[in-house]
Amino acid sequence: MNSRVGFFVDGFNLYHSLATLAKESGDESVKWLDLVGLANGCLHEIGGSSLLRSVHYFTALPEHLYLTDSGRLQRHRAYLRALTAYGAVRPSIVLGRIMQQQISIQVAGVNVIGRVWREKGTDVALAMALLREASLGDMDEAVIISGDADYLPAVKVFREMYPRIGLRFAFPRGRASKELSRESPASFTLNSAAYRSHRLPDRIKLPSGKYLHCPFEWRPSGPKC
Repeated sequence: MNSRVGFFVDGFNLYHSLATLAKESGDESVKWLDLVGLANGCLHEIGGSSLLRSVHYFTALPEHLYLTDSGRLQRHRAYLRALTAYGAVRPSIVLGRIMQQQISIQVAGVNVIGRVWREKGTDVALAMALLREASLGDMDEAVIISGDADYLPAVKVFREMYPRIGLRFAFPRGRASKELSRESPASFTLNSAAYRSHRLPDRIKLPSGKYLHCPFEWRPSGPKC
């Protein structure tokens, strides 16, 4: 019997891994990532006859960059359109919010108050979706693509509620968590080869019949962005 696997992708945790690789290698094309292809490429880590059941992608649009870096916002929007238009299995996309948060830091012995933009709600939305999918009874294994240790309490609750469903993490490159590894020993790490071997096509046909093209900055020959 096939083991039905659901993937839950922490978009920002994964993106920071991709951005770091892009900066190190000068190759921005890794950001045009085929999430379904990546998930299928991970099934061998589970073993046996595994079947991709679903992919859930949790992210937020950087709308606060509209005036300062509109190109980045446009690329993100194009990426979301590509994910929903390509392939037989298409990820469900859950959008969170990016909000300003006040921070306090010490600079030369002086307490300085500032504001930063941070994503909010991804971890809660992902945890809720994980529990909801498990309750439907059509998932035998769950894989969370993230290295954020904030998921640890949710993982413990999940194991108590659904002890027969396997749960492991696929840590984005450079973002492995010792705490999560101890809780989920079967977890594994995604490497740069996994990213590079699972790119979306540079041209994707939309339901309207028109074509969506990969942003120039994210093509293999494009400049850094």
